[in-house]
Amino acid sequence: MTIYYFSGTGNSFVVAHDIAQNVGGKLVCIPDIVTQQHIDMDTARIGIVFPSYLAPVTGVPLIVERFVRKITNIQSIRIFAICTCGGYAWVNAIPSLMKLQAIVTECGGKLHAMYAVRLPMNNLDYAHIPIPINQNHETIIQRSDVKLKAICNRITSGKGTAFGLIKTLFFYLMKPLYALMKNAVMKALKEMAKEPGDSNLSAHALIPRTDQSIVVDDHCIGCGTCASVCPVNNIAIMNERPAFQHRCEMCFACDEWCPLDALHHWSRAKGVKYHHPRIETPVYQRANKGIS
Repeated sequence: MTIYYFSGTGNSFVVAHDIAQNVGGKLVCIPDIVTQQHIDMDTARIGIVFPSYLAPVTGVPLIVERFVRKITNIQSIRIFAICTCGGYAWVNAIPSLMKLQAIVTECGGKLHAMYAVRLPMNNLDYAHIPIPINQNHETIIQRSDVKLKAICNRITSGKGTAFGLIKTLFFYLMKPLYALMKNAVMKALKEMAKEPGDSNLSAHALIPRTDQSIVVDDHCIGCGTCASVCPVNNIAIMNERPAFQHRCEMCFACDEWCPLDALHHWSRAKGVKYHHPRIETPVYQRANKGIS
């Protein structure tokens, strides 16, 4: 079994790492292989671990979708997915998992099991959630550890999706609200991508261009940390300053790991910092190191 993951500030990496450790799977970073033209799986079972991004619009990080669409023998693989989210799983993770399921089905495969794990929100923007939600990071992480043990047991025993009919019905009942939320999100994406309000560009085209609204202030010394931690190589250092290449995944890695707090992602309040507490260094994404 192989566990594929995409992570910016560590939540999905820690989940993928723990799943691999508990079920005896191999751990592979999606950015390390997604540049291949075709991906032929050499195992009968794979797991995909990813964060929920923009649930009303895409839900699945663009790089994860590209990865899935490149799997040549997807119809012969048993696939399970785990979505990490900062809010309620019903609102964030389930739409994202449903989107992934649609992508896998479109490619000729089948998503045999879907799971959700809540971890602290990496932009710490809990204020936009209208229903009271636990914000204590220690408690959230403790609960995620318990949830992961249950998920590992289900994976080992070959059981299917952990959420049932009620949550699925909730998803379909929420679809009109998601449509309204999509309009607001698309408006924001156009603004951050510096596109006119009447632009016909899709979210898939807008998201990579939103790096035009990432701010680099005068504290930047061109150290290159942001370029080294970016999982999609979106940053080049030119004239001792970050130059964005317009293939951003909105993962916050550059913002989080800037040693001088000189880089500010537009979707994160200035001064906000969060990475999973078990991550000790910013190299974990590609080297699978720096985790205690």
